[in-house]
Amino acid sequence: MANESLSKAKSKKNDEFYTVFDYIQKEMNAYLEYDPNVFRGKTVLLPCDDPAWSNFTRYFAQNFETLGLKKLISTGYATESKEQQYEQYHQMSLFELQSPQYDEKKSRAHGRIFTLERDADKSGTIDIDDLQWEYLEGDGDFRSDEVKVLRDEADIIATNPPFSLFRDFVAWRQHRRRLRRMGEKACIAS
Repeated sequence: MANESLSKAKSKKNDEFYTVFDYIQKEMNAYLEYDPNVFRGKTVLLPCDDPAWSNFTRYFAQNFETLGLKKLISTGYATESKEQQYEQYHQMSLFELQSPQYDEKKSRAHGRIFTLERDADKSGTIDIDDLQWEYLEGDGDFRSDEVKVLRDEADIIATNPPFSLFRDFVAWRQHRRRLRRMGEKACIAS
């Protein structure tokens, strides 16, 4: 029975793992120790995440002002796309379910984009509460033309791509961007 599950995961490339917050924080602190202004005035793209659940999104949104970011962009796959690829049920977040623009049909077929660049809630600080989201036209795959446009806008790309797509991800990133590995799977490019 266990072998059957492992074989199924291997054949479906079920290798999407979420990076823990503390690990992201430690890694980003190492970049900041080397260059305190590494993120200042930069647009950061997180192209292989589920923005509502991603600790990358959480880290960069919580630290938006401290890092001096210009803009944060986080994209995620459509639920149907994830379920077909990984044979797993996708749990919608309350962030999406409670939003007036939530559309169950769209959520199944369209990826999502979360952006942060201004104090949307007028609290006096730019933080995670100011994230804005909408549906993408496509399924949110980082290889899509739609996400490539976002890649071209970004100064820095940070993500933990599925291991099975790591080569595709490296090829996808622009040749002028340097790729820095973060541990076994997570990586950051600038």
